[in-house]
Amino acid sequence: MKIGRSTIFAATLLACMPALAQTDPPPPRPNTTVFKCTGADGSVVFSESPCSADPKNVKEVDTSRALLTGSGGSQGDVAAGLADDDCRRLARRSAFATVDTDIETSNRHIADYQQRQSQIAEQKVFASDGSGQVIDDPASPQAIADIDASIAKEQEFQKKAKANAEIAFQNAVASCDALAPKKAQDGQQ
Repeated sequence: MKIGRSTIFAATLLACMPALAQTDPPPPRPNTTVFKCTGADGSVVFSESPCSADPKNVKEVDTSRALLTGSGGSQGDVAAGLADDDCRRLARRSAFATVDTDIETSNRHIADYQQRQSQIAEQKVFASDGSGQVIDDPASPQAIADIDASIAKEQEFQKKAKANAEIAFQNAVASCDALAPKKAQDGQQ
């Protein structure tokens, strides 16, 4: 009688079945609680331990339903989390959109002022006593001081623009936080 390969394979598989049935149960699931931490810039990080002592910046998230289903959570929870992230991203974009452009323009102005200062500092004139001697332009110090004042105004503008944008961002984030519970509740229904 001739025994084929498939017969030998089937016999080996049947002999191993009791060993396969006696395998250990799967390891226990990891901790079902994670912490959602919001940075000062609105970025979100998930961690196994609280990343801040400030309760405004840390939210405890129960992931047990996601672990049971393997689905990553209910659609409502996922949608609420995405909506919160989108809200914060849009808040940052709207608060800082024009500020970045305005500050770039202001930095170009400062660079132009500094270049003009260098040119003024290098200006020479003939002495007024008729000696033919070349001297620094006596009007240069006042012109340089005027340009210093313009540079200071640009720097003050930048500080105010950044501060106003940060206030607008914080107000928008507060609106996001106020809407988050409602969106989460709507998502669970």
